[in-house]
Amino acid sequence: MVVLVAKLKRTTTGAYVARKVIPKDIRSDYAARYGMAWEEKFYLGHPASQHEAKARFGEWLADIEMRIGKLRASRQQAPEPLTRQNAYALAGVWYAWFIARQEKDICTPGHWNALANSLMWDIIRPHAPEEYENRPEDDPHWDWQYDVEVRAAIRPTIATDAQTRTFLIEHGKSLTPDANNLFIDAVAGSLYSAFVRLENIARGNYASDGTLAWFPQYERPAEPGHRLGVKALFEAWAKAVQPATSTIDRWSAVFNAADEHFPDAADIEFAGAKPWMNGLITEERSAHTVATVWKTALKTLFAWGMAEKLVKSNPFRDVRISVPRKNVERETKAFSQDEAKVILAAALTCNDRKSFDERARRWVPWICAYSGARAGEITQLRGIDILQRGNDYFARLTPSAGKIKTRNARTIPLHEHLVSQGFLEFVDRAKGGPLFYDVERMTASPPGKKRPRQSAAERTRGRLGAWVRSLGITDLELSPNHAWRHTFKAQAARIGMDERYSDAITGHTPPTTGRTYTKPIPEDLAEAIRKFPPYSVG
Repeated sequence: MVVLVAKLKRTTTGAYVARKVIPKDIRSDYAARYGMAWEEKFYLGHPASQHEAKARFGEWLADIEMRIGKLRASRQQAPEPLTRQNAYALAGVWYAWFIARQEKDICTPGHWNALANSLMWDIIRPHAPEEYENRPEDDPHWDWQYDVEVRAAIRPTIATDAQTRTFLIEHGKSLTPDANNLFIDAVAGSLYSAFVRLENIARGNYASDGTLAWFPQYERPAEPGHRLGVKALFEAWAKAVQPATSTIDRWSAVFNAADEHFPDAADIEFAGAKPWMNGLITEERSAHTVATVWKTALKTLFAWGMAEKLVKSNPFRDVRISVPRKNVERETKAFSQDEAKVILAAALTCNDRKSFDERARRWVPWICAYSGARAGEITQLRGIDILQRGNDYFARLTPSAGKIKTRNARTIPLHEHLVSQGFLEFVDRAKGGPLFYDVERMTASPPGKKRPRQSAAERTRGRLGAWVRSLGITDLELSPNHAWRHTFKAQAARIGMDERYSDAITGHTPPTTGRTYTKPIPEDLAEAIRKFPPYSVG
C-alpha cells in the first residue's frame, strides 16, 4: 500500500500549508464522523515562525492520525448482535447524544418544527396502507407504521436524518445488519420527540425531558461478550467483501448450521470440524455438495477471519471429504451435433412477438451457440446493450444488467447468422428495454410475499433449461444451458480460432499474466467470429 506522508510547505505569501490524504479503507467512516472524505488540510497564515508552524503542524497531524487509528480499531471489532431491549437502550444513548450534538447549533424553533412535520408527513405518512385510508379512525396512533415493510421503507431516511452512522462510529459500535436495523427502528420512534425537544430548547424551554424515562437499561448478556458466532463472522465477511447475492444465498445455510453447532468460531479446532463435516453427508446431501459447497464456504470464511485477526486458525482448511467417483458415460459436456440441431430447430419455431419465454426460446440458444456465453448473461440483456461499431454488431455483457460471474463487463460479437435471422429487428421492438424478461413483473412484489431470491432474468434462464429438457435433451450429465459453452469452445478449437479470442468471447480468465497484455479488442473478436461456421438445422 502506498502511504502519502503529509509534508509542511510554505507558500509564496508566507503561509504554512499541508495535506493529509484519508486512507481509502476508512474514507466513508471518516466522512460520516468528521465531514471530510478525501483529505484534511492544514493552514497557518502569516506571520508565524517556522518553529511555531512545525509545532502546530505536529499537533494537527497527531490528531488526524489518532482519528484514523480509532476508526480502524472500531472496524476490526466483530459486529455485535442486539436484543430488542438493548436496541431501545442504545437508542436512549443516541437520543441524549443527538440532543447534545444539535442544541449547540443556532437554529430557529421553526427549523426543528419543520423537520418534525417533514418526518411525520413526508417520510412516514406516504406509507400508510389502504386500510388506514379507508378507516383512519380505527388506528388513531398510526400503529401501521410499525409494519415490517413500512419500517424497511423509511429506514434509510431515518438513518440519515438521525445520523446513526456517526453515532455508532463515535461510540465504537459495530452492529450486525439485523442489529443495525433493530437499532434504527428504535431510533425512528424517538426522532420526532428529539425534534420537539430541540424546538423547545430553541424557544428557551429547558424543562426536564420526560422522553429519557422511556428507554430501558442496557441488559448485559448472560455470558461474557467474547463469543464470535460463525453467523456473525459471515455477516462481517459479507459486509467487507460484498460477494454476489447468489453466493450469500447459497452459503447462508452453511453458516447457520455451523453457528448452531459451534458456540464460538474462535474455539473451533480441526478435531471438532472434521467429524461434524463428515456427519453432514446424508441421503439428501451428497459428499460432493459437502466438499464443494460447505467446505469451500467455511474454508473461505475462516481464511478471511484469520487475515482480519478475528480467529486464530482455519480448522476447515485441512478437512478431507471423500467423494465417490461418478461413472461418466459421455465423451464431452458439449452438445452432440444432433442435440444442437434439435434445440436450434425448435428455437426457430418460437414466436418472438409473444411471451418473454417465447422470446428467450427463440433467441437465447442461438446467441449462446454463437458465443458460448452463460445463459444468464444473455437472458438479462437489454436493448441498450446491443451496439453497432462500423459494420459489426455486438452485445455488451455488463454487471449493470445483472450478474456477471467475473464482475467484469465484456463486449462480444454477434454472428452474421443471427443478424440475417432478424435479431436486430427483434431488438428494435424492445425499445432499449429487457429482451427476455418482464421488468414490471420483476419490480412487482405481491402483498405478504417475499421477493424471489432469483432475478427475473435468472428465472427466465431456469424455465429455458426446463424447455430444453422437454425437447428430449434428458441426459443428466449434460447441462441444458451451460453445454453451449463447451460446444462453442470445442467448435472454435476445431476451426483453429486463437484461444485468446475464444476465451475473450466466453469470458474465461486468461491462464497467465502475460496473456492479459494481449487481450483482444471487440473488433478482433468480430473478425474471428466471421470464420465461425453457421449452424445447419436442415
